[in-house]
Amino acid sequence: MVVGVTGGIACGKSEAGRTLESAGVLVLDADEVAHFVSKYEPDTCDAIAKSFGSTIFSPYGMLDRRALADIVFSSPAERVKLERILHPRIKEILGGNIKRARKRKASIALVAPLLIEANFQDMVDVIWVVSSEERLQVKRLNENYGLSEMDAYRRISAQLPLREKEAYADYVLRNNGTLGEFQKLVIETWERTLREYEKK
Repeated sequence: MVVGVTGGIACGKSEAGRTLESAGVLVLDADEVAHFVSKYEPDTCDAIAKSFGSTIFSPYGMLDRRALADIVFSSPAERVKLERILHPRIKEILGGNIKRARKRKASIALVAPLLIEANFQDMVDVIWVVSSEERLQVKRLNENYGLSEMDAYRRISAQLPLREKEAYADYVLRNNGTLGEFQKLVIETWERTLREYEKK
């Protein structure tokens, strides 16, 4: 079984992944794959430089992720341009890992912020959407990333609305309480998902 974990920005997707990993679940992270290919794969780096300019790279060739984020979160067209570069390669890498996990009959989780938008849902069997109140998203973006309220709202609005993501969900995990409460919910939902999937 492959569980796709998605949701809004600053809702707790990564925390869900860490919680599952600490419980012994194999977790794949689409963002980690994106970071890897944009840092170490020359063809990807060249495509990014060609599309967005060499100024977003340091003199040593390292991508300035914050500078790139400022560009893509301010323009839907620029975001689509980046996604066209990254998503096919990300899907290829994740697909290979998922194929190996299925051969071993392992139950794993795939954390992917853009699971729905990138049409990655065909790789998973069950979809979790991690949701949160917008005011908490803004608060976390400010506290964790130093974003202003305006920039926080801009990043939230750049994504598919949570209500639309929830329409794809088999399970919705609401992260509006304490960290401990959310971690408990993640483990309980994983156990419930395993039980209900095995009945199918």
